Amino acid sequence: MSDYYMLECYASPEQWEYTSVDGPPPSIEGVASWLSGRPFGVKVREPIELSWDPDTRGPRKYLYDAGIPLYHRALCAALNEAGVDNLQTYRTAIVDPRSGEICRDYLAVNVVGLVAAADLGKSVYQAHSDPPLIDSDFDSLVIDPARASGLLMFRLAECVSGVVVHRRVKEALEARGGFGLTFVPPQAWIG
Repeated sequence: MSDYYMLECYASPEQWEYTSVDGPPPSIEGVASWLSGRPFGVKVREPIELSWDPDTRGPRKYLYDAGIPLYHRALCAALNEAGVDNLQTYRTAIVDPRSGEICRDYLAVNVVGLVAAADLGKSVYQAHSDPPLIDSDFDSLVIDPARASGLLMFRLAECVSGVVVHRRVKEALEARGGFGLTFVPPQAWIG
């Protein structure tokens, strides 16, 4: 059994439609990417202003990972309680264009920590660069526990859209209801 899982927030079989964030993320001066795994060296102006997509309906998820990663405040608190201490968080104001209501329940999150933890000899992947970093496509991933070094949460250097969490974090979040998250065993992860 792996000590690590890939963090995802898929639609559930019972609920296919969710409210989503509208359009491309705003440009933030000094922030090249929210997926770099590196701390931002600039002061980010808060709140970051976003909009809900008026063409979507349904409940709001606890985690949105497109554009600017958004985590619900309750999820951030649970991660902190689980010992995760490498998140830079920024307040947001997300307006509902239909009602004008402003939601302040989400934080923009920069996961600090980029780790080349894939065991490429045992993983199934297609590399788009040499060395295989940033944008490799995995059909099956094996995490090298020695490279992960016991870290609780980090971005995978070989595929920066992938967020890896330790079993301790998974269990702590599941004990609090799971937040609608899916903890994908790395071998089953496609990313």
